[in-house]
Amino acid sequence: MKIEKFSKNKNGMYILTIENGTKIKIHEDLILKYELLLSKEITPSLLETINSENQIYELYELSLKYLKIRLRGKKELEEYLLKKGYSKELIDSTVELLQKQGYLDDKSYTNAFIHDKILMSSAGPEKIKSELEKNGISCELIEECMSVFTKELEKERVEKIVKKQIQTNHNKGSILLKRKIQMYLINLGYSNDIINECLNGRKLVSEDLYQKEYEKLYTKLSKKYEGKELEYRLKQKMYQKGFSNNNEE
Repeated sequence: MKIEKFSKNKNGMYILTIENGTKIKIHEDLILKYELLLSKEITPSLLETINSENQIYELYELSLKYLKIRLRGKKELEEYLLKKGYSKELIDSTVELLQKQGYLDDKSYTNAFIHDKILMSSAGPEKIKSELEKNGISCELIEECMSVFTKELEKERVEKIVKKQIQTNHNKGSILLKRKIQMYLINLGYSNDIINECLNGRKLVSEDLYQKEYEKLYTKLSKKYEGKELEYRLKQKMYQKGFSNNNEE
């Protein structure tokens, strides 16, 4: 069969138009491998061979589209292609080709992932590490790239979160508020040492709020109790609301 036309496509792909009007999409590597530009002919058996070998380039093109959306790790791409129904052998060959050409690099992906999490989220180092592990990144590579998330940066981020939590939870007593902030920061992936360093000795509740809650309870409880019983009930209710007896953290 005579090849009448070679039309350049994208990502190294070409459209070959055969004399009977059939169009074939193949990669330039296969055009060179089988010297199609020189012969400008293709036999049915060669076409079958090319179609088989061309699958890797079709998968390659699909992978590039997926990687252009954002950087991906090797495992994430493999799982995506498996869901598309491709064989593991074909996926392995495609991944190898992408790695050789620099389109798939776990280190670049990991650095970009950490950078984005620092800039666009409140995630702490442990949460970021956990997410990277789920994406198939090795512990060694994670530790190497996580060096940018210094203890100083972690403390700075915790301080900002603590301030924000105090502002948005201004109706809670110091005990409840401290507990809430601790759990919130732990879930975000920050270390207990940094959390405690930022919280211990810090005044979380203003005297005004403490006094306001105390007076409100006193007005209510003094109608039913007096003396030591009233004092006991006041302390009990204040503690339940998260206020320590002397309003110390």
